[in-house]
Amino acid sequence: MAQATRYRCPCCGASLVFGGLSQQLDCPSCGNSFPIETIQEVDAIHVENTSDEQLQWNQTDNGGFSYQEETALKAYRCEACGAEILRDDTTAATECVYCGNPTIMPEVLSGAYRPDGVIPFKKTKEDAQSAFRRHCRGKALLPKGFADRSRLEKITGVYVPFWLFECEAEADMTYRAQRVTVSRQGNYQVTQTAHFLLRRGGHVGFSQVPVDGSSKMEDAMMESIEPFNGQAIEGFSIAYLSGYQAQRHDVDAAACQPRANERIRETVTSLMRDTVKGYASVTPQNTQIKLEGSLVKQVLMPVWMLNTRFKDRIYTFAMNGQTGRFIGDLPTDKGRFWKWFLGLLGGVTLGGYGLVYLLAAMGVL
Repeated sequence: MAQATRYRCPCCGASLVFGGLSQQLDCPSCGNSFPIETIQEVDAIHVENTSDEQLQWNQTDNGGFSYQEETALKAYRCEACGAEILRDDTTAATECVYCGNPTIMPEVLSGAYRPDGVIPFKKTKEDAQSAFRRHCRGKALLPKGFADRSRLEKITGVYVPFWLFECEAEADMTYRAQRVTVSRQGNYQVTQTAHFLLRRGGHVGFSQVPVDGSSKMEDAMMESIEPFNGQAIEGFSIAYLSGYQAQRHDVDAAACQPRANERIRETVTSLMRDTVKGYASVTPQNTQIKLEGSLVKQVLMPVWMLNTRFKDRIYTFAMNGQTGRFIGDLPTDKGRFWKWFLGLLGGVTLGGYGLVYLLAAMGVL
């Protein structure tokens, strides 16, 4: 069984978590904070005491996991309480369900799965909870109690794998355009239409085009909480994962290329089209885009997530853990809706009767 990683506080021995505000490893027990490099140096010289040989027991053979089970589940031992943790093959960081301590599985992100970088969390769980309350505030048709504390506690910080596509795009585009002039000659109105063949070319640099690399995350939702500030990308260290959940990519870069190409094509096309002005109509004819110096990196992005069930439907909310951008659809209380609708209808009806009475009193009717 593989061993999970846990960062301990040098002062009190409690589990350390990465703090979005301090940008260090914080101890929630004694309140101390430590630079990541310091804790890594402490771990490097830490020597564990050897234990006595364990009693040996014979166990009946149950056949073990099947091949499908072994490829789907992995077992880890929690360093805090010794419990066995089962996780799927894409989970790189979670918490022990028995003692609640942060648990990291470094092997999940080894080899080709090791990210090139990470954007650390800047927004805390309290920030995400406040954003959820603001999102619900003022919604008259929201079911009562939807934003209660028990639901807010389920908000979880997750590092989501993204592929970042970098390239230089050379564009060569042609358009058919028309310019219309109208003049009057005697008793006649003359319309002249001039036809043009336009050509536009340009060079556009793309430093970071993000595409979600996890099949568990909805692509549209992940794009909705963009942008992420790529200038804040740090060199990858598993210490950033402490206290959060993390996933490795299960959609490779090749599978994400069509979406990256589509986003690049849309941007280049829009930029070139904006240079064509002063014509009555413009029709694209040919578009040629060539990529140069293309490069793909994998980076973990910080996202606060909430998946919650309400009346047999799952509602998902997400917040950018760096910028605080929050999105998610809210449920509607049908009872409140009909009360509101009938009240509005009644108000309009009474208003109509009042207007008729007033007009009759004035002698208009």
